[in-house]
Amino acid sequence: MQTISVIIPFYQCETGVLARTLLSIEAQVIPTGWRLQAVLVDDGSPLPARNEIKGVDLTAPRFLKVVEQANKGVGAARNHGLDIAIPESAAIAFLDSDDIWPAGHIARAIAALEAGFDFYFTDNRRDKSHESHIRSRYSARTAQLIDQTGQTSGLVELPQDKIVGFCLREFPCQASTIVYRASVAPLLRFPTHLKYSGEDVLFMTELLARSTRVGFDHDGMVECGDGVNIYFKNLAWDAPRFLNIKVDQMLTYRALAKADFLNTSNKALSQNLLEIATSQLSFHVIRTLVKNPKKAVGQLWRLFTTDIGAGAKVLVATPKTIFAKLLGRAVPVEVD
Repeated sequence: MQTISVIIPFYQCETGVLARTLLSIEAQVIPTGWRLQAVLVDDGSPLPARNEIKGVDLTAPRFLKVVEQANKGVGAARNHGLDIAIPESAAIAFLDSDDIWPAGHIARAIAALEAGFDFYFTDNRRDKSHESHIRSRYSARTAQLIDQTGQTSGLVELPQDKIVGFCLREFPCQASTIVYRASVAPLLRFPTHLKYSGEDVLFMTELLARSTRVGFDHDGMVECGDGVNIYFKNLAWDAPRFLNIKVDQMLTYRALAKADFLNTSNKALSQNLLEIATSQLSFHVIRTLVKNPKKAVGQLWRLFTTDIGAGAKVLVATPKTIFAKLLGRAVPVEVD
């Protein structure tokens, strides 16, 4: 009997959210010879997971394991789950605690792994944001790559080096949509110093780079919920955590630019993205210094104490950013 483990980090404020997610796990068709272990990690949630799972049962071959930890962030919660799951699992999946899988998600993912794929992912929709992440403006290059295969249904194999680059640019592989072979990267964990953005980009990019075969499933669609989400709810310039996100993006691309798992072309792409992240962060630090000096200084301090080289790059870029703004030039947002 092989085990597929699904890691569920939990931090929510609305009752009933987790129950819907767990019911979507109960609805999964589990192929013969497999069992599903759901590892629910309560990350110091103000709404305790143990209260939310009352009356929600998973039936064999589905099993639920609940663990609790002090609040450390989604990366640390997923890592706790991985530490529990990896030793006994042939495959790993992630599911955010407000997301919902279609009933065939796990069966199709296992079929892909048994066919020799290392990394499986599918599409997702988010109410009031996008009906299809792959077909949205966020993933235009990925959609074009998929279209070039000529397939419109079923599982399609994508060139591994290209999808690694698109993960850097567009991040099409949202956590709740992926399943991977555990043996590909059993020691890989999420960076815990990134709490607002980028921890999943670093993880997925390395995981893809260490995979041999990558498959996209046309026939799946994960439903992303509207629970606690630091990233999507702080994308407006004046949002409380927007500058935190920009700092984490800078730290993410600094790490990727130094990574040893990227090929030459993707290494060059990560350097390009780093320059854009540097310019964007310098602009938003200047802007925040005018509106909220304490916040700007606090985030600059966090940047310097985490990666002094990243902080130095932002300071060096600041005069150029000011000059560009005076000339009416926009902050870079795209890579050629």
